[in-house]
Amino acid sequence: MISCKNCATEYEGKYCPQCGQKAKVKRITTKQVLEDVRQSLFHYDSGFFHTVWQLVRRPGHTVREYLEGKRAANVKPIKFLLWASALNFLVFHLLGLDEQISKEMAQGQKQAAFMAKTMQYLFDHPVLIMLMIMPGLAFASWWLFRRNGQYNFAENFVLNSYLMGAVSMFGLVTSPLTKLMGEGKEWFWWKFMLSFGVMVAYLTWGYVQFFQPRQKWLAGVKTLLSLGISYVFIILVVSLAVLLVAIFFRDWFLQAIQG
Repeated sequence: MISCKNCATEYEGKYCPQCGQKAKVKRITTKQVLEDVRQSLFHYDSGFFHTVWQLVRRPGHTVREYLEGKRAANVKPIKFLLWASALNFLVFHLLGLDEQISKEMAQGQKQAAFMAKTMQYLFDHPVLIMLMIMPGLAFASWWLFRRNGQYNFAENFVLNSYLMGAVSMFGLVTSPLTKLMGEGKEWFWWKFMLSFGVMVAYLTWGYVQFFQPRQKWLAGVKTLLSLGISYVFIILVVSLAVLLVAIFFRDWFLQAIQG
């Protein structure tokens, strides 16, 4: 009989039936510490980059296989979305694009100071942007593609989490390109069209692979509608938030608008 050094349970075998600890506990060495570091860091990284690679190669098929049970090698969808968004917004911030775009959007508006502060706050909290985008986008793709596969809202949420996470990774390339395009209001819409075009093209490709519709051209239309619905949802959420701030923090709100 072996007495477990962790919970004092007496047993026979290689593992404690009560707590699962190994029967033989070796002394901790430098080699073991380095191995623990390798498994903790690089195991996650390999899963992350494996997910990125699969989503670049075959986005819709990868997500469908994940929903069908092929999940061990991939990072979970919400974790992938948050990490990819964080990397994207980090590069975005380091390039100074957040401050630049907030100023360009506020030019020529009476509420320029308030607009700039609002945009800067959203750029400083990218998780909020994703939390606002995902419910509307998941609902839109579920409703528009409801006849293709009968996937529920939660499965559409997973689909769009992976796809939008991949779009965020593409931002690591498009952000430096928009930085090179120069500053000024005349460049704003060109930058927007570059980022928006990449997102529409990729989401359409992912939807076509995932839902496999008969009329593939219609998937592009539904993609645009899905993004439109998600943006309307964001506008409603932001408008409601601004309204609540204006009601409960009236003095601060008036001061922010006046600059």
